Amino acid sequence: MPYINVKLAGSLNKDQKKEIAKEMTELMERVTSKPASYTYIVFEEVKGEDWAIGGNLLG
Repeated sequence: MPYINVKLAGSLNKDQKKEIAKEMTELMERVTSKPASYTYIVFEEVKGEDWAIGGNLLG
């Protein structure tokens, strides 16, 4: 069963998440030959102040 964890610096709206989930599910179905119902996707939105790149916080 494919499990996909999408971590984001910031946030997306519901329509954006819906589109990403649809595309990722179709990709996993095509590549793994598993039914779409087997793919689980979790979105984790992380505040910029909790995310750092190169030692610098994004927020």
